[in-house]
Amino acid sequence: MKPIYDLEIALGNEVESIDSPAGLKCPYAVNFKNKLHFIEIEKQLTLSASVEQWSNKDAHYPLQKGYFCGKYKHSVAGPI
Repeated sequence: MKPIYDLEIALGNEVESIDSPAGLKCPYAVNFKNKLHFIEIEKQLTLSASVEQWSNKDAHYPLQKGYFCGKYKHSVAGPI
C-alpha cells in the first residue's frame, strides 16, 4: 500500500485522515482528500495479488473508492 500512498503524494494528493482502527475488517486506512489516480497507479505500479480495488456506495459511510490489501488488511482510498 505504501507505493500507492507515495504515488498519490507525488501526484499532489493530500491525506484527509488516517483511521486506526478503520473497522472490524480493516485496522488501518489512509483517506485522501481527492480521488485516487487509478490510471496512473495501474500504469506505474505492479500491485501484489493481495491488493484489489474496492468501492463503498453505502451512504452510512464516506463514499469512497480505493485499494484494500487482503494480506495486511490496510486500505488506501479517496472520494468517489
